[in-house]
Amino acid sequence: MRLTIFSLLAVLLLAFTATAQVNFGIKAGANMAKLTGDGWDDVENYLEAPVDSKFKMGFAFGLMAEMPLGEGGFAIQPEILYVMKGGKGDATVEGYDITAEIKQDYVEIPVLFKYNLQTEGSVAPSFFAGPVVAFNVASKVEWDGIPAEAPEDEVPPEGDIENNKSVDFGISFGGGVGMVVGETGRLTFDLRYTLGLTEIFDDATEDDETKIYLTDMNDAGMAFKNSDIRLMVGFFF
Repeated sequence: MRLTIFSLLAVLLLAFTATAQVNFGIKAGANMAKLTGDGWDDVENYLEAPVDSKFKMGFAFGLMAEMPLGEGGFAIQPEILYVMKGGKGDATVEGYDITAEIKQDYVEIPVLFKYNLQTEGSVAPSFFAGPVVAFNVASKVEWDGIPAEAPEDEVPPEGDIENNKSVDFGISFGGGVGMVVGETGRLTFDLRYTLGLTEIFDDATEDDETKIYLTDMNDAGMAFKNSDIRLMVGFFF
């Protein structure tokens, strides 16, 4: 299903670019991801200890295209990115410092509406905002700091999460700067914030102790949403 949606979007993009003036490029960068929402309250209930939510470092990389809209500096910039999201939380349980890390990897497709400021030099600032759809490709939970002598029935399970949603929706906005390189190239730097608009976990539909479900005491999916701050470097050919 994910490959079908991804292929359809790629075909639509190619069909559009066949009739438009388009600049293609690549980009990569680092992001600071965090899970927001009431889900950490459920983790606190599970650990019976306060949890301090933290940013999780990750990477993002992929392809981009810029489609000018007339001569005024406006453009549409669709992207296809692999993004490492998620979050982590620190807690002290019975004297031990424990970290819970939730890893959420996505193929993310932002469609950004962009404005490039018109300048006479080789450097031009830009601002952008737009919707994001992301398809989950990996969802895991890992624990650090669990003492080796802890009883087996008290060790939190780690591994693949079963009740993650396949699709996430959000919005990105930010700004950057582009610098002309050579005759046709352009080096870009951008800083953006991506805010998740939907919760990323479903309710549990079965009771299988061999699988991992991030749910509350009533088997409802933990109320987490994605967010991240991302710094990326790109190059238009």
